[in-house]
Amino acid sequence: MRRWMLMIIATLLVALTTKATAEDAVQKLELAPPFTDNMILQRQSKVPVWGFDKPGSQITVEFAGQKKSAVTDKMGDWRVDLDTLEASAEEREFKVDSSRGTSVTLKGVLVGEVWFASGQSNMVWTTGKSMVSSLARDIAKAPKDLPIREINVNTVSALYPKKKATSENNGWKRSKDVGGFSALSLSFAYELHKELNVPVGILLSAHSNTRIEAFAQRQGFEVHPGLKVDVDLMHDGDVLTEQGHKAFQKYYHDIAAWQKAAITASQAGTSLPRRPELPGIAGMWRGPSQFFNGKISPVVPYAVRGALWCQGEANSDDGLIYASRMEALVNGWRNAWGMPDMPFYFTQMQPYGSPGPESGGFADIRQVQFEFFLKNRKNVGMVVQTDLNQANPGGIHYSNKLHPGMRLARWALAKQYGKDIPYTGPIYEGYKADGDKVIVSFEKDSLFGGLMVGSKGMEKDSKNPDGYVEPARPTPDAKLNHFRLCGENRKWFAADAVIQGDTVVVTSKDVPKPVGVQYAYNAAPENCNLYNKAGLPATPFAAVNGQLIFQKTKASAAAVTVETGEVDGDAKTEEAPKPARKFLHVAEYYRDGVVVQREKPILVWGHAAAGAKVTVKLGDSVQTTEANPLEQWSVALPAMKATIDPISLVVEAGEGVRREVKNIRIGDVWFLTGTSMITSNMAQDSRAKDAPPPEALPLVYEFKRNTKASTNSTPRKRGFETGGGKYRSRWLPADYAKNPEGVTQFAYEFAKALNRPGVPQGFVSMSGGGKDQRATPLSWTSYAGVKHVKHPAFEPWINEILLQYPESEVARKAFDKYIVDVTACEKTILDIAKAGGDLSLAPQQFPGFPAPGGSAVPGDLVPTYTYNWCISPMTPMAVAGVIWIPSDYNISPNPADYAAELEIYAKSLPETYGQNQIEFIYAQPSAKLVKGITAPAILDAKSVTFDAWPKSLKELAIQMAETQKK
Repeated sequence: MRRWMLMIIATLLVALTTKATAEDAVQKLELAPPFTDNMILQRQSKVPVWGFDKPGSQITVEFAGQKKSAVTDKMGDWRVDLDTLEASAEEREFKVDSSRGTSVTLKGVLVGEVWFASGQSNMVWTTGKSMVSSLARDIAKAPKDLPIREINVNTVSALYPKKKATSENNGWKRSKDVGGFSALSLSFAYELHKELNVPVGILLSAHSNTRIEAFAQRQGFEVHPGLKVDVDLMHDGDVLTEQGHKAFQKYYHDIAAWQKAAITASQAGTSLPRRPELPGIAGMWRGPSQFFNGKISPVVPYAVRGALWCQGEANSDDGLIYASRMEALVNGWRNAWGMPDMPFYFTQMQPYGSPGPESGGFADIRQVQFEFFLKNRKNVGMVVQTDLNQANPGGIHYSNKLHPGMRLARWALAKQYGKDIPYTGPIYEGYKADGDKVIVSFEKDSLFGGLMVGSKGMEKDSKNPDGYVEPARPTPDAKLNHFRLCGENRKWFAADAVIQGDTVVVTSKDVPKPVGVQYAYNAAPENCNLYNKAGLPATPFAAVNGQLIFQKTKASAAAVTVETGEVDGDAKTEEAPKPARKFLHVAEYYRDGVVVQREKPILVWGHAAAGAKVTVKLGDSVQTTEANPLEQWSVALPAMKATIDPISLVVEAGEGVRREVKNIRIGDVWFLTGTSMITSNMAQDSRAKDAPPPEALPLVYEFKRNTKASTNSTPRKRGFETGGGKYRSRWLPADYAKNPEGVTQFAYEFAKALNRPGVPQGFVSMSGGGKDQRATPLSWTSYAGVKHVKHPAFEPWINEILLQYPESEVARKAFDKYIVDVTACEKTILDIAKAGGDLSLAPQQFPGFPAPGGSAVPGDLVPTYTYNWCISPMTPMAVAGVIWIPSDYNISPNPADYAAELEIYAKSLPETYGQNQIEFIYAQPSAKLVKGITAPAILDAKSVTFDAWPKSLKELAIQMAETQKK
């Protein structure tokens, strides 16, 4: 019943939206995205010109003495094809008129060569951040405008092909703006202009950190027999397919079941089950075809000579399926442009990672790219980059885009423009094993005079004109590097290699009967030095028993056996019963050297396998409990008096499962919260190198946050730090001779001023906020402390966190609205298709599931996020008191609301720490310092006021300690 009600509401919403759209939308004369001032049109080719106007309008295009007309169709689309144009650097006007009396005139239009460029961040990477920067400066400062231009299409993700798009700087950028051009594309374009002396335009549509699937046309996948995994994602997300219809029906069922299970889990205090995602690409942003639809389709079929491609990092674990995806990309682009022979030139993966021979890194994806190249040679060229010798081989964004751009241009100049120049390095052809040696051969047409040992130098020497060159220079006295051999055992050994004629002969004393050979097959093969005599690098390769080798990897849901390209079947094997799970986790607070609060029940808790018997022993106190079905356990041990003699905590959870915490002392524990100065200001000033260390304070210890992270969207309990132990916190003593880290300034000065001889003092020091991150008191407050708060200023913030708790009324209403919105979106698409309408007007995306951060409330104002990281993993724990010291980024956006926030935080503390009441001490900025701020009303709290943001916490520490002596 509820489902039908939601569908009725969705239908009404669609009807109202459709009516409003029909009444409000009046199409004006408009040109497709690439047609702007300063554009460059393709010479020696039919030039499609298209755009939009009211249906039935006659459109006339005038340029270069040509006059072409067309009538807009029922969708309002129009197109004319200009006859072949000749190259011209003369800036001319391009005029479009509508019979409705409107017109568009574009200025500064040139005719020359246009190339489409795409890929991920290394294609986006601008000239100013690369070795192309010097060239870019020369071009920008030249007294005469150089006719090299670029248009960069903005990123849009869409479920169906769009017709309209926007571009960076609203169109084509001229050479004065070359600092913002794609570095790789500019290097390519400059070489073309230099050799051809015609204008060169780059039509750029690229996006960082994106898989190849997003850039490819849907049809390119659908006709490829090896890409069912990608086709299924598109069809599942398309409500117009039968597969998509079924997937959406299943989603509605699954998400309703999830909501019930999530409410049950949330109320029980355990983690929520994984939420179902919208089907296929309907729940994705960079899924197959989505960027093609949103940022490539709108510029097709703008006349281009060919395409450039620089990508692969995001797909580096694909294995052989990446070659199929490249085929889908190329064939889809050729289909979209109507250019079955469209030239496609791409860069093989750059060196990245450790230079050591055992570091595989991008070696396999390079091999897959080579495999694609070998099987798709027609109008396809591959640029090798393994010899770039990066100054920072660990940097994914390599600086040298200059030389790869020049190499791309060589392919185009030789193949498209008939220039008699070398365009590739030696292309591996095969090898022959002959006794103890391997003879490697290369394609004859790739030798360009023969093989040589060469060097282009090292990028770190690039400021020296002769230190880093293109093409490489011969170094006949040097040995060939990076050749290795293997025998039948597949163990690889370094090998000696020498050039003999047009072959390379490879031997190794460690491999008497080689069956495999490789060259430059590692992450960053520095000084790989096999070139042809044109100074262009040889392809890296690895082959065994005559065949190129590939890793076996998984691609999404399909396990691909790379050597054969076969997809593993669904055969199931009977698994052996899994042994009973055994584990033990004790609250993060309990680490060696911990100080435990005196004269209050001692709370010890953690996690273990459900049903496990847990025994906790502290000193002479012993208690036993059982881990509940949520794998939680806890005990409250009797209070103890202060002691300076260390004791141990031993927790056991079955045979062989044991945890011991040593050197525990009983004393006072203070939990410090607020400004980042709490954890960053040390008692010993590291800048005062000659100053003696502070006097040791026996029995003073501190546990402070070491990781930079300070927020999390959900409460953490089983772990505090991240980074595999790199940022692990320890309890440190206030003895700087034994440990230079010591304790922080506030903890040191507070303990010293407090002066409680014989009573150990422990500090748990947390901090949150900074230049780009607010951490106001509500961020430090638990969910239990905020969920019932009724305050108009905080309602939007609290509603955000309530979205995370599916049992809340806010989450329930948001869930119902979400289902209505998804259903309405689905119906809109179906209605457009049923009416034979324009799917480019369909919703770009389905609505996202309601979650914190999805509204106008900034993410750093969502309550509990700092609590979740800094406090939740430690609590409940008994404390002597909680201390709050703010910085300006801990103050509410409206200072008048700060007092109310701090009151809410203070009120939440007893429940957080498991005590009836909490001593709360806070530092209060004065109204002189923060305009509009008022003092909070917190019963029994102690406070000190300050008039300037402190550069040191020493005085505040002393003043706050004094409040405990009264």
